[in-house]
Amino acid sequence: MGRRETPAAEADGDPATGRAAAGAPTEERILAAAVEVLRAVGHGGFSVQKVARAAGVYQGNVTYYWPRRRDLERALAVRVVEDYRRTLGPLPVAPDSPAEERALALVRMLAADAVSPARVRLLPELWSMANSDPEIANVVTEAYAVMEDGSLMSLGVDPEAPCAAEVRHALFLLGVSVQGLTAFCSQRGGDATGLDAFIEALVALHVPLVATALAACEG
Repeated sequence: MGRRETPAAEADGDPATGRAAAGAPTEERILAAAVEVLRAVGHGGFSVQKVARAAGVYQGNVTYYWPRRRDLERALAVRVVEDYRRTLGPLPVAPDSPAEERALALVRMLAADAVSPARVRLLPELWSMANSDPEIANVVTEAYAVMEDGSLMSLGVDPEAPCAAEVRHALFLLGVSVQGLTAFCSQRGGDATGLDAFIEALVALHVPLVATALAACEG
């Protein structure tokens, strides 16, 4: 059964409010609005009605693309994950740099990202969504696997190489600590007291682990 045609007036939102953004496709506006609603009110306060209001469209626009709130949440989870993955670019060091320099660059990059406002507000909500929906949990799990492979390649390690397993172990431990840093900042509500000390402790702990695994892989 095909998707019904959306009336032009409905697709443009409520002209009287002026909330509908011109130019952007309706589906994209709704997803962007959903991210902002999740950021503002969290998973517990998330609703289709709030997303429609934020996007400047009728509620029927939202249910046209995603008939149930859970459908919208799943699309939202994919969007949050995609945005997360895009922020993690290449390391600011040469690929042939010493192992410790590459390890330090990666640890600092991940730590800085973990305490960024966007990550502190959105990732805990994504985890909450994953806890209540196996499909979202799968999206998150797959995303972490892809990002782990990306981290390996940024360190100069072939993800398929036999020695990559040891580096993966070090990256797993690093990931746990980084996520804990995000959770810590989220629970503190923006209070950065002691944050620098935590980051330096994380760096001191994980740089040697990642560097040692790298050196063993390349030795």
